[in-house]
Amino acid sequence: MNSWKIRILSAVMAMGMLAAVGCNDKNADTASSELTVSKAETETDTDSEPEDTDIGEHKDYDKQDANADFLGGIIIADQDGSKRCMEVFRADEDSGSFYASEVNAMKERLGNKADVYSMAVPSSCELYCPANMRGEIDSQSTIIDNINDSLIGVKGVDVLPTLTNHNAENIYFRTDTRWAPLGAYYAGKVFAKTAGVPYADISEYTPSKTTDYVGNMSMFVDYETLETLKTDPDDFVYYKPKAEYKTFYYDESFEFLTEDKFFEEVPDSMYDTFYKGGFYSLKIETKVKNGRKLLIIKDNAGTAIAPFFTSSFEEIYVVDKDYTEVNAVEMIEDFRITDVLYCLDMFTITTQSAYGLETLRTQATHGRLEDNATDSDSDKDSDSDKDGSDKDDSDTEEEITTDSEIQYVYDVGLNNSVGVAETEESIPEDQYEDPYDDGGENYGYEEEY
Repeated sequence: MNSWKIRILSAVMAMGMLAAVGCNDKNADTASSELTVSKAETETDTDSEPEDTDIGEHKDYDKQDANADFLGGIIIADQDGSKRCMEVFRADEDSGSFYASEVNAMKERLGNKADVYSMAVPSSCELYCPANMRGEIDSQSTIIDNINDSLIGVKGVDVLPTLTNHNAENIYFRTDTRWAPLGAYYAGKVFAKTAGVPYADISEYTPSKTTDYVGNMSMFVDYETLETLKTDPDDFVYYKPKAEYKTFYYDESFEFLTEDKFFEEVPDSMYDTFYKGGFYSLKIETKVKNGRKLLIIKDNAGTAIAPFFTSSFEEIYVVDKDYTEVNAVEMIEDFRITDVLYCLDMFTITTQSAYGLETLRTQATHGRLEDNATDSDSDKDSDSDKDGSDKDDSDTEEEITTDSEIQYVYDVGLNNSVGVAETEESIPEDQYEDPYDDGGENYGYEEEY
């Protein structure tokens, strides 16, 4: 399923905070949960947690001028011998206030039943915008600090210092609005430390590399830049856990669909490699035994992070904030989830997209949720539960509808993208409106600032 949401985000990063030592040590209070073993017990089981001693590969991009162009909502800069496309982020310093109040409301509603965490994922311009283009963007760092200062009972997971510390590595794509899986790995490490759970080193994953990747920025650049990107594309590298796990798919109402593989490459849309594009609800069962169950409430930014917790939690649930019809509070209570992570990009957090989180928390419940994956389904050999091997699973009873069988309707704009499977019926040509046909203005998007 073609699932990427084009988020043209931007913000000025306070790279003056170059404490090149790495992770933010916001260790949260170990509040007890009614439903699990104590956090103190799980924190003792950290044999697989790596020492936080690496200082990363870092460059002072924010202090360097670069040959750069401003194209609508995109900055195109020459860096390290390549073109880097960065979405422009503009927002008021208090623009994350609704988001903060919403995650606070979730924590208040849950009480001691679950710990709640907030991870705001910065866009690439926060880390890579050259000094001579800084006037085009606003500071995401300031907004993230304001959000974390506003949290009540919620544990802020500030990943920006760690990402900054590793910004000379391939943690963000040059041709895509989204971070690369390696960026999600480093961010997940910060979360695991905050939550007090083990976290497997990157050596415990099997990397898979695809070359010639040109991401979703190709939709918004001019012809000349596009041709340059095609001759100098990204490498798309993702990481399969060696730990054993099983992956189960559910629809918007959390009705069980099938057990299937987590990773499946889509050559023309590599970000859809992660659980069939990331729009299904998901449960991952692991071999971990620590009484901890994680729910990830995500948008586009959270798609790549889930596999990095297969050595950290017994079960991992993943829901997209826009494509889930169940009440999140009921889900947390019914499935006895102990940890809730909001993993969202800065566009979602600072715009009206954040209102979807309130809907997720307050929408009508459909009764007590039950995991209706049968025992026989659970006992089947999964293609993703044996050392991350992703072997063929051709005997799966129920197959999920593929991209070619679904007609997508896209509302794509600058800082605004939705890809929804509206129907399995094709839209008649005479009724279809091309979302990119705007008479040639703005390359199909509408500038909001």
